[in-house]
Amino acid sequence: MTLTQRFVHACEKFGHRTAITDDTGEWSYARCAAAAQGMATLVRASTTRPNVGILLPTCKEFVASLFGILLAGKTPVPLNVFLSGEQLGYIVKDAGLDLILTTGFFKELVTGRGAKPVYLEELPQAAPSSQPAPPVLGKPDDLFVILYTSGTTANPKGVMLTHANVISNMEGVIGAFGFTDKDVILGVLPLFHSFALTTSLALPMYIGAKVVYLRRFSAPKVVELIQAHKITAVLAIPSMYRVLVRVSGIEKFDLRSLRLCVAGGEPLTQDVVEAFGKHFPIPLLEGYGLTETSPVVSVNEPHRFRHGTAGRPIRDVEVKIVDDEGRALAAHCDGEVWVRGPNIMKGYLNLPKETAHAITPEGWFKTGDIGRLDADGFLKITGRKKDLIISSGENIAPGEIEEVLSKHPAVLEVAVVGAPDKARGEVVKAFIALAEGKTATEDELRDFCRGKLAPFKIPKQFEFRPSLPRGLTGKILKRSLK
Repeated sequence: MTLTQRFVHACEKFGHRTAITDDTGEWSYARCAAAAQGMATLVRASTTRPNVGILLPTCKEFVASLFGILLAGKTPVPLNVFLSGEQLGYIVKDAGLDLILTTGFFKELVTGRGAKPVYLEELPQAAPSSQPAPPVLGKPDDLFVILYTSGTTANPKGVMLTHANVISNMEGVIGAFGFTDKDVILGVLPLFHSFALTTSLALPMYIGAKVVYLRRFSAPKVVELIQAHKITAVLAIPSMYRVLVRVSGIEKFDLRSLRLCVAGGEPLTQDVVEAFGKHFPIPLLEGYGLTETSPVVSVNEPHRFRHGTAGRPIRDVEVKIVDDEGRALAAHCDGEVWVRGPNIMKGYLNLPKETAHAITPEGWFKTGDIGRLDADGFLKITGRKKDLIISSGENIAPGEIEEVLSKHPAVLEVAVVGAPDKARGEVVKAFIALAEGKTATEDELRDFCRGKLAPFKIPKQFEFRPSLPRGLTGKILKRSLK
């Protein structure tokens, strides 16, 4: 079965039910089906190319566009709405796009980038064709989507994910979290992001659940929506939860409908976990994944979780920790995280050498992340391989230091990088943003680290900033700090 087939089936089975609510209203499943069929007719008439771009905010029309492209027998390419014109032009060329489904809000961005923009709000509200072309339902190994990585170190790479990749991942997530068609999922992340695309678009359409979209994240609006729509599940990045727990008057809202809150995309610090526990009736559960893994690798489950870890691998996914020669390491040893399973991407678009380098002949995907497994199989991510600090021959994972410093009551945000040093090669440097009204000195923070970190891991340098730079999905941009 494909996701397209499941979408058609859900629309037939749950036709009268509300499928999507967003800032402009709601659609039933039947309305979703009609919108997707109309989009499929448009796509067929507008391009002969295999791939079609989507440049839209988180909204109902994104869903219709994605499944419309699939029903037309083509592959959707969701585009990051925060791209520069140059980055967009590169992806248009790399993916071979000559059509982008978008809105007039992005007219300046898409004009002159080599693909024809179709502004959805300008389309005539024509009557549906009496004889629409038969839908293309595809095969499991066909591409479901091409998602471009952020391109933080080089040009973005197109990650090719099949229907089988994403379905296997969703089945693992459904098994871990017990999702059903009775769930109401809050979608606050941009749908061009793999975490959002899988958990707040593909998953609800797969099981017939309701999803509530928020076009732009607003913490006060989130708590309002939880109460108004009786939201049962929220999946977001830790930075969003950090802001959410500080909403003024949050104790006045009825949040009892929530049964699941999951954080992924960046490290979840203990202070956020503790603050969350004071206001919400459930634990905040951390998970881990990458675009190339469709995206979920591991999660903490509601009935089995271990704070400070990213949980255990979901069903059918294997994880091992290896040294620089690819040899498996024992429990509690730090090394590169390798992942294997039916969720591993088909490959990078137009990049066979990079694909062969990333995926071993045995099917292991090299994540580039550093982590460790404990004796019970819980995974802890301690940093990026490329972010490792090598000081006087010692390998130092920034994540361990960040975790300690984040527990200081005056520290709001922290990022640790390696600073050049003639004697040691690199030394540990910590960038700190202090909480409002709080103060701390370098000596005080060093003293706080003593006894919690090995002496060579305690930062030699500190730099205090009002805030730390963040990327398009909220992650701290260490590359700009370096």
